[in-house]
Amino acid sequence: MASERLDHHSGLLHRLRNVGHLRLLTQRRFGLYTLGNGISLTGSWMQRIALIWLVWEMTGSGFWLGMLATADMLPILVVGPLAGAVADRTNRLKLTRLCQYVLAGIAALLGILLFFDLLNLPMLMALAAANGSMIALSQPARMALVQSLVSREDVGSAVALSSVNINLARLTGPAIAGIMIVHFKVELIFLANALLTICFVALLGLIKIDPPPARQPEGSVFTQIRSGVIFAFGDRGIRLLLRLLFLGGAGVRSVQELFPAFAENNFASAATGLAFLTSSMAVGAIAAGLTFGVDTSLNRLVRKVATSWALGAAALAALVASGSAMLDTALALIIGFFVTRSVIGTQTFVQLRAPDSMRGRTLSVHGLISRGSPALGALGTGWAFDHVGLTLPVLLATGLVLLAVIAGIPAMRALGNLEPGDG
Repeated sequence: MASERLDHHSGLLHRLRNVGHLRLLTQRRFGLYTLGNGISLTGSWMQRIALIWLVWEMTGSGFWLGMLATADMLPILVVGPLAGAVADRTNRLKLTRLCQYVLAGIAALLGILLFFDLLNLPMLMALAAANGSMIALSQPARMALVQSLVSREDVGSAVALSSVNINLARLTGPAIAGIMIVHFKVELIFLANALLTICFVALLGLIKIDPPPARQPEGSVFTQIRSGVIFAFGDRGIRLLLRLLFLGGAGVRSVQELFPAFAENNFASAATGLAFLTSSMAVGAIAAGLTFGVDTSLNRLVRKVATSWALGAAALAALVASGSAMLDTALALIIGFFVTRSVIGTQTFVQLRAPDSMRGRTLSVHGLISRGSPALGALGTGWAFDHVGLTLPVLLATGLVLLAVIAGIPAMRALGNLEPGDG
């Protein structure tokens, strides 16, 4: 009987290893990384919701919600390019661990200051900026690390699974934070995030990767940054997708920072509405990650990304016109689905198109736009919300995204046969 059960479990494991994306989770290095990253990201989303809630309670202002997004995301403008060069010069795994230690310290400090009633708005913004700076420093290394954990043909699947992981955290983190805001002290959310981040550090310590190949120096750090930017914007495919990423980030992804305002309009409880909208967007994002598929054609990948941005923008235009909590929830799910398809497709394209010697720097340009554009969009839309409401600025932003997709059709047709970069 015991032998039969063992054979049964072995058979399940064998089948899991051959089911699309999921087989990667049975590979020790990627499995450990995904588990630790998921734990840490859950804590990060708990902290993010707690910060949004604190700022809304302190100010009741859409502008200050936009400022919080700016404080968290815009440091990447300064740190991001340097982070890409550092990721191409150093051990990416060690750099990731170091940054996680610092992020745990920031989370603990937020909890302690709030516990002793010492956390005011300027201090909160400063710590949010410090947190954003450390995320910006680690992001290129974490993204480039993927190709050290899986084979090259599995990169697309690994990126999709990483997105699923992020959005599972986006689903569970806000739900846990919402419960803790209602039933416990908010400072416990920050302390929990610190503990979960340390768990990620511990799991990273169990991962062993081959040392990076020796590379000839390419001049100063600033010379390397410049060459990375030139490569990213000199490649026609990457340039097109980065342009759509910027406009889609500012015009569509930024809406999440203003979910408290949507929640107050159509939900009986703003806290409940915030959790529903954020979690619904995460459900759509998880569905996108699980169904994205692996496409070896970079040209088809470009078209898939552009189509998804257009459909996400159309769903956001419908959301701002909605007067129903149920419809808001459904549209948030649709937005999450198409936005995530766009983001997965863009990162996969950059991962495959950039050679390893340029990957960290190219991904730093990608990360700068990916994190910076929603912050800029949230700041502008938040300011407009305080003056003219949400409808007009959101419709203008989504219209711009749709026009950019249409205008990019001739460029997509002229790309030719795109090939991946070297391994």
